[in-house]
Amino acid sequence: MKLFNFKLFSLLLGTLFLIAEPARHPHLPPYLLGRPTGSGFLKHGDRFVKPEFNTVGLTLKTVSQKVDNFDPSNNAVYNQRYWYNSNYTKNNNIVFLMIQGESPATETWISNPKYQYLQWAAHFGADVFQLEHRCFGQSRPFPDTSMPGIKVCTMSQALADIDNFIKQMNIDHNFLNPKWITFGGSYPGTLSALFRQEYPQATVGAVASSAPLDWTLDFYEYALVVEDVLRQTNQDCWNNVNLAFQNMQQLSLDTAGILQLNTYFNLQPPFVPNQYTQHDIDNFFANLYSFFQGVIQYTYDGRNAATIGGLNAKTLCDKMNDPSEPDVIVRVNNTVNWINNMNGDPIGFPNSYSDMMKVLSNATYDDESAVPGDIAANRGWMWLCCNELGALQTTDLGRNVFQQTVTLGYFIDMCTEMFGPEIGIQYIRDNNINTNEKYGGSSNYKATNVVLPNGSYDPWHVLGTNVSDPINHVTPLLIQGAAHCSDMYPAYDGEPADLAHNRDRIFKELQYFLGQQ
Repeated sequence: MKLFNFKLFSLLLGTLFLIAEPARHPHLPPYLLGRPTGSGFLKHGDRFVKPEFNTVGLTLKTVSQKVDNFDPSNNAVYNQRYWYNSNYTKNNNIVFLMIQGESPATETWISNPKYQYLQWAAHFGADVFQLEHRCFGQSRPFPDTSMPGIKVCTMSQALADIDNFIKQMNIDHNFLNPKWITFGGSYPGTLSALFRQEYPQATVGAVASSAPLDWTLDFYEYALVVEDVLRQTNQDCWNNVNLAFQNMQQLSLDTAGILQLNTYFNLQPPFVPNQYTQHDIDNFFANLYSFFQGVIQYTYDGRNAATIGGLNAKTLCDKMNDPSEPDVIVRVNNTVNWINNMNGDPIGFPNSYSDMMKVLSNATYDDESAVPGDIAANRGWMWLCCNELGALQTTDLGRNVFQQTVTLGYFIDMCTEMFGPEIGIQYIRDNNINTNEKYGGSSNYKATNVVLPNGSYDPWHVLGTNVSDPINHVTPLLIQGAAHCSDMYPAYDGEPADLAHNRDRIFKELQYFLGQQ
């Protein structure tokens, strides 16, 4: 096990603390398959919030892990990063583990005492760990993410890593009959839920926030939730979004219309006659759709100054209903600019499929970035989706507010172009089927002592479970009016009313898991 120079680490924390979160990559959309391209689901949560760092009691180390946990003949190992926070421990062998996922892990989720699980750690006197996911950040089984090495980046390998990690920490910290509880949100929420199912002897319970269990290949249901939220917010809003996308889809059918789109949006680069492809048109609509995805997925979650300050469904609908602007497509452009401004991103609209694919096809880790591996994480997320998870967020489902603009074929072509001809539709389909058969999906999820919170406004909630098993304390929670991972963030004035009640329910389940009821 390798120990980092913590003095240097503390200095780096201070440096990062003063530097603003970098804007998204200019060739990437704000969201890619539902994941913020600027540091992922969970890291994005503190983009505008200055965490209350407490480096006292915080250490960063690595643990040796097998590159392939399922090949006895392969003895290759890699160093997996983890953080340890001893600030809350009462030496009572209660241990909390925050599982990280499709982004470089940073100190944020191990050091900010306002996060819910750290508040519970303080209450129960828990030792706290955070584990970085293989193939992200500095936890690298191979020097890059090229084929075939990236094939070890799977859920089953990640789950085995967690099991090995817990065993090693029990030895290193001399935990006696420890009571481990795992936490995770979004894809890491899936890992938290599945770890409880696959390795029940390692923990006493799990909290799996916004955790998909039914990994659907063609995830058109995402669009249905988005449009339901728009309709619930304001019917005129739904009507205007619907009309705008109808009009834009009509414009996309010929060259004159395509060039007219240049006049509506600050496209970077603009469409050029005889030089754009169908992929470019698909990419335009996928990127445009992603702006709406990002607002609805995180609406009212209070994770940062932006969502507290109005980056939500209501304000989006105010923009789309603006009576001073008669052209609904102009309203869409105004909405895009507003979202960019709220996110601290440059005012612009990435519009080159080929430029995007150059970024995603680059298998090197971007160690020169403010957060090393931040850009490469987008490729890693795409691999998880192409190889196992699916979750390809199309709008090609018949009548819907975003029209038939983002097709399954668009994402399949991206997977093939990124990872090679082997990763075609049959490979992607079969591996996705195998994932659901292997882990059982929501209808066959078998575990004990798991809380599975979801927000009703979060499009990912439809891939979660609503099957309650009171005898085994499998407790799904649907939090009304809440968004993606909302239960994990600090409480705030004006938050959805159902959040507080459901946080209390999670706390009571934790008490049960720990034998304190």
